[in-house]
Amino acid sequence: MARALVLSLQPPGGGGVQARRYAKLLPHLPAAGWEFHVIGPDPRLDAVTPEPFPEQERFCHYSRQVSRSQRCAIRRNRRRRGSPLHLWFGLRQLVHRRLEQLGRHDPQTHALEGLRATALETAARLPFDAVAGICPDFRVLEVALEVAGQLGKPFIAIYDDPFGHREKGRFHPAHPERQRAVLAAAAGAVFASPLTLERYREQGLLGDTPARFLPDCFDPGEASAVPPAGVGGGPADRETPARPLAPLTLFHPGNLGPWRPIEPLLEAVRRWRAEAHGGLRILLYGYLYEAARAAIRSDPLLRQDVTLHAPVSNERSHQLAEAADGLLVLIGPRHTDNLPSKFFEYLPHGTPVLVAGPAGNPLQAIVEGLEKGIYCDIESSAAIFDALVALRERGGWFRERHRHHRDAIAAYAAPAVAGAWGAAFDDFLAIRPAP
Repeated sequence: MARALVLSLQPPGGGGVQARRYAKLLPHLPAAGWEFHVIGPDPRLDAVTPEPFPEQERFCHYSRQVSRSQRCAIRRNRRRRGSPLHLWFGLRQLVHRRLEQLGRHDPQTHALEGLRATALETAARLPFDAVAGICPDFRVLEVALEVAGQLGKPFIAIYDDPFGHREKGRFHPAHPERQRAVLAAAAGAVFASPLTLERYREQGLLGDTPARFLPDCFDPGEASAVPPAGVGGGPADRETPARPLAPLTLFHPGNLGPWRPIEPLLEAVRRWRAEAHGGLRILLYGYLYEAARAAIRSDPLLRQDVTLHAPVSNERSHQLAEAADGLLVLIGPRHTDNLPSKFFEYLPHGTPVLVAGPAGNPLQAIVEGLEKGIYCDIESSAAIFDALVALRERGGWFRERHRHHRDAIAAYAAPAVAGAWGAAFDDFLAIRPAP
């Protein structure tokens, strides 16, 4: 059994996107001939919502080197806003942040040194065949490369997101020379989007380093419930909504920052109500940027159709996804290459998907190929409105098509994707063995 030591600032056991992505993979990698042991900050100190998973203690090795200001921020955000403990930890966070600034303390450098120390301690107990780091926290790649050099093992770079600035259709890499140096020293590189991989090749960042695109996955334990027999039928149902009297309910399971603007969605909701298309419920869970919150607060009609909720556990989110008429996935206009984890996480459910994103995103081909739902322009309220109408009319048909694509969907199950990771690492080490 080969082993890889993987450094990440969002390790499994936490509540972030990276954390969940690898938590799904770790239990299935041994069947592919690999164990991934992940080094990262302890989620009890560094994650607002820790999400334990099976065999966490076996595969995760946590550093407790987390800055005091960050610890206080996490403890504050676990409390109800405005409560005495929320205010108390907020005050402590400000005090520690000021002291850290006076002492020229850098929280990320502190955390990275913790990763380095924990990685070397773990390597002293367990033999490893490779060392990897996960970007977009690019300094993690540099630290992982240094650890690999100290251990005399091959290094593998993992890009969950590119490192640089993205515009529509364009990517400006940050510190290109540093990136070229890290990738030139790598035995291989894994990219979470085929478009990101293409961009790195086109800009000469990869050189001759072997690279693979490997998608996100879903937990095979999250089985899709069989839709009731009376829901939907086929393309002939386009003129007759599957459930004309019930509200159309869409569920969004994660955080929304200003880089994922929802103003066009809100305008589409206003039009839906003005044209009397029936009930509509948009359920948004987690953080929502303040401008969007203010727009909803100031409009009594929007407040009836769009409701904001606190984050929920992963288990609860799957229950909500199963119960909804549609899963809402939003991709920022600049993020042409992003393949959101939210899409893959809920793929085993029969729930149709409405994806709003930029043109040219690779997810559009996947959504349409699997007949999972509708892809539309995130900046066009008219396109989003049309997608809502189509989802109302064709929801039952999409659920029926889900049954016909089970084999294609199974290609994104964690065991299958873990097998691809194992094969990629085997190929990397065969082409570029240890230095």
